[in-house]
Amino acid sequence: SGGPAVAAAVNSEIAGSVALFLWLVIDWIRLGRPGLVGLCVGAIAGLATVTPAAGFIQPWAAFVLGAIATVLCYGCCELRKRFSVDDALDVWGVH
Repeated sequence: SGGPAVAAAVNSEIAGSVALFLWLVIDWIRLGRPGLVGLCVGAIAGLATVTPAAGFIQPWAAFVLGAIATVLCYGCCELRKRFSVDDALDVWGVH
């Protein structure tokens, strides 16, 4: 009675929040300040990554998935910048 739906909601919140926070930390370390764009992109990276599994994983796994998503998606966004690919909202990097 609502088990997978509740799990999906909780796990989405956890992964999105972890990715948002870690993205801000990375931006703060690398750029000297956190930014609103990084906040939004980080949250989307966590949410987009956890979506297929959200209803079927444990909350600790959502935390780990959010952390892994942050590192991989941040790397993809930096790679896109290095190759000068036009993607103003980092859609490719976070999806």
